[in-house]
Amino acid sequence: MRDWLPKIMILGALAVVLGVPFIFRPATASHTAGNADGSARLVIITPHNEQIRSEVATAFNNYRKALGKQAIGFDWRTSGGTSDLRRMVQADFTAKAADGLAASGIGIDLFFGGGDYEHNQLAKGVYVNGQDQLEPIIETIVLPQGLLQQVYPTNNIGGEPLYHPKLAWVGVVLSSFGIVYNRDILEIRKLPEPNTWTDLENPNYHGWLALADPAHSGSLAQTYNTILRRSGWNEGWRHLRRIFANARYFTSGASKVPVDVSAGEAAAGMCIDFYGRYQAGAVGGNRVGYVDPPFVTAVTADPITILRGAPQKELANEFIVWLLQKNTQKLWQRRKGTPNGPVTFELRRQPIRRDLYTASEMKQWTDPQIKPYQIARNFPDGTPNYYSYVAPIAHSMAIDIHEELGKAWGVLNANPNHPKITEMWALFDAMPQPLVLNWPTTELQTNWQSIMQDKNHKQHQQVVDTIREHYLSLKTRWKDHDQQLKDRLEWTLFFRGNYRKIVEMGKAG
Repeated sequence: MRDWLPKIMILGALAVVLGVPFIFRPATASHTAGNADGSARLVIITPHNEQIRSEVATAFNNYRKALGKQAIGFDWRTSGGTSDLRRMVQADFTAKAADGLAASGIGIDLFFGGGDYEHNQLAKGVYVNGQDQLEPIIETIVLPQGLLQQVYPTNNIGGEPLYHPKLAWVGVVLSSFGIVYNRDILEIRKLPEPNTWTDLENPNYHGWLALADPAHSGSLAQTYNTILRRSGWNEGWRHLRRIFANARYFTSGASKVPVDVSAGEAAAGMCIDFYGRYQAGAVGGNRVGYVDPPFVTAVTADPITILRGAPQKELANEFIVWLLQKNTQKLWQRRKGTPNGPVTFELRRQPIRRDLYTASEMKQWTDPQIKPYQIARNFPDGTPNYYSYVAPIAHSMAIDIHEELGKAWGVLNANPNHPKITEMWALFDAMPQPLVLNWPTTELQTNWQSIMQDKNHKQHQQVVDTIREHYLSLKTRWKDHDQQLKDRLEWTLFFRGNYRKIVEMGKAG
């Protein structure tokens, strides 16, 4: 029997490993039409936390009961960040499309939450059998007459859309991105309270900054993208590299960041607004703080999408219409126990309806100081969206070689008077040539931001064209997937080599 015990344990472990994918695999449509008691059931894939899921489900069923309708069941599917969930949905639809069964769906009604980039990717559809033909994977949302204009007087916040022009998705709440911090650890590390992104470049954060991997977390990818768009491509990566060098880790789930900061495992971290505010409130006292960097944070819609072949398409559409109603929107910010407020958890999210941002309404809010429509600022015309480039370059520059980056950063800050410090900093900031935005003159390189904001400046178009040419060169280069893989390997070796040179130079000095 003893001889068999190790074999049994191995077989048991193998069964668990092989079984996990089937446990989390989306159910087929035939299994999601309803519950055993005959009631309907919505199957929703989402990155939203338990608090949101619980309050939304309770409030929707209370709404239905008030109308004399039967309560429904909620089957929430949560396993990973928004980007991971979106890729899973696309993979399932791609497999369905290959068999000509995309119209039957994947047994999921709604994709709820995450940034507009992920929902725009869903709206594009999936390729069939590697061909150029795109197969749609979403259903168009149908709103009652007049509701769209009530909820969204304009389809814009800080230059970002609040809903898809063809109603492939609609924004439900607003998300901004900021810094959560632990005042006790800041005091120990002799750090002031952070107010904006560049504050996180302080070398006293080295090993004490909590960050998320943009390849998995759509919210942090959007944050890094915003830094690039606000600061410019060259300067933005300079800022990001210093922030990355201070990182303690790069987690796959952004919700881990505020938890670790509140526990004293990190001094500060980047996170989505409601994660930071919720954690600050959960801890209590004055130990944990959160700030939205004014005018340099991204404020975007947090959307919802009906997936093609949704088993409960009409119910899914009803759910979306309910989410946009004025009384429902109060759920996101009102204090626990107030009318239309949450029952158990204060959600601390930002309603998308502009007509709720009134003095009388905000008196009942958990965070009456939030002003998303005021802190959001449009990007200058001609500013590219670098979102899809953030994760692969961040991995080559920092995440995949974080140990080498951290060592080089430590050497630079420990040896400010090194005889070759200028050369060492040049190596640290160097970029592979295809990643360098080359300005035609020093004047444009120095003053491009002010020129870009002034449409009447004689060099305005030259600045816009220079930025666009660089952006298009990257876009064209990475149309070839093999070239992207090759670049990532070569660039990783480039960055690693420079970081190692800095360490060697530090030893020699």
